[in-house]
Amino acid sequence: MTPLTNVIVSGGGTGGHIHPALAIADEIVRRNPEANVRFVGALGRMEMDKVPA
Repeated sequence: MTPLTNVIVSGGGTGGHIHPALAIADEIVRRNPEANVRFVGALGRMEMDKVPA
C-alpha cells in the first residue's frame, strides 16, 4: 500500500513556469498513480487555460 500523497502545485503567469510544473506533476502521478495533485493559480491568467481540469 502506497502512502497517500497530496501535492499542491503553484506557478504561473508564463509558460516558463506552467510547463515545468505540469511535467513535475505528471512524473509524481507516474510514480504514484494514487497521488492527489492540485494546481492553484489566478483567475484569468495563463495557468487557468493550460492546466487540465
